[in-house]
Amino acid sequence: MTSTVFAHLHSALALFVTGLAVGLLVGAVHFVSLRRNAALLVAGRPAGALLLQLSRFSLTAVVFVVLAKAGVLALLGGTGGFMWTRSIALTLGRVEP
Repeated sequence: MTSTVFAHLHSALALFVTGLAVGLLVGAVHFVSLRRNAALLVAGRPAGALLLQLSRFSLTAVVFVVLAKAGVLALLGGTGGFMWTRSIALTLGRVEP
């Protein structure tokens, strides 16, 4: 009885940690490409910026759909990882006056 409970907790934790890792990775790609997207816009290349923007959103959406299909714990972990990466990107991008 207790071995099945621990097996269930182990698989739930594995789903969450996997989602967290995927969220961190996708968030890093998303926010690094955001900087590149801004550079393309400033350089006067709106077609390239639009293509990159659509690619960023598509990749993020596809990954979150896959995480949702994997289960709520994977989705929560992925969302947490993505938001964690967002806070890191905001901290690194902060300019002191």
